[in-house]
Amino acid sequence: MINDFVRKSFYLRQLEALFDHLSPRDMTENLEKAYGRELSGYTGEKKLPYYLHMVQKEKMLLYGVRLPWQKHFFQIDNLSIFQKKIVICEVKNLKGRLSINEANQLVQEHDDGKIEIYDNPLLQAKFQQEKLEALLHLHGFSFPPIHPIVVFTHSSANLNFHHPDMIPVQQLPVRIKILLQEQTINQDFNYTERRHLINFISSHHQERKVNVLDQFKIELRKTIRGVFCPSCQNVKAHRVYGTWQCPKCGRKDKMMHVQTLRNWVLIFGPVITNKQARWFLDGISIDLTKRLLKQLNCPSVGSYRDRKYDLSKLLD
Repeated sequence: MINDFVRKSFYLRQLEALFDHLSPRDMTENLEKAYGRELSGYTGEKKLPYYLHMVQKEKMLLYGVRLPWQKHFFQIDNLSIFQKKIVICEVKNLKGRLSINEANQLVQEHDDGKIEIYDNPLLQAKFQQEKLEALLHLHGFSFPPIHPIVVFTHSSANLNFHHPDMIPVQQLPVRIKILLQEQTINQDFNYTERRHLINFISSHHQERKVNVLDQFKIELRKTIRGVFCPSCQNVKAHRVYGTWQCPKCGRKDKMMHVQTLRNWVLIFGPVITNKQARWFLDGISIDLTKRLLKQLNCPSVGSYRDRKYDLSKLLD
């Protein structure tokens, strides 16, 4: 089920986990750029709920929708489902001077004079609209008109163009209210129909999951292993008298290893063996590893030597 609140994408969580287990010298430029894009998108999307909740109460909201279409996927930052309209919000968390050039591209000019060129985001939002309409028609849905809006969320975004559907986030409630006042030939989209649509989208939503080590060509030997203090972050904790203790700040926590195992799931996948856990937790015994894994109450299969644990629940 997709949440009706903004949360980090699985892919962003994967990148954060990889950052936790790499030294600065092993960070590649592509990895840092990918992380910057994902984090910027998440930061922008977090600003949407405040403004969307200013609009009428009769609505259902979905964030971070990723749906299959033909052999590909399309992603929608926010889907707001009202009685008379469905609104797609494409979020851009860009700062600086923003303009549209003669080729209908979005131009971003930074304070230092650097210029970056992007595809027109409204065209991108309209493609999402077309694909969503096609998907819903394919599955026999009747639905109200779908309207795309591009929302610029950065406080330093300086928009040098005028378009009713490419707006600062502060103007979003007013724009949606205007759309909802428009006359439509469709009947109101009642609660049962909206809930049916929500359930359909949720059941078809698929998170983006990749092998981040392969994607960024990170060698396994470069991953930093161990349990790290959440307060000091890059300081490796020691196992002392049945708990983990940070040698720098002295913090103690019996469950400090859970975050390391959670990162394993994000980087390598949900399945782990005792041997792999010992390697990733770094330097603890077979018996202690077995005890720590059993304490998590995760499903397991196999015999003593070949037992595999499914750590999926750690991401819940």
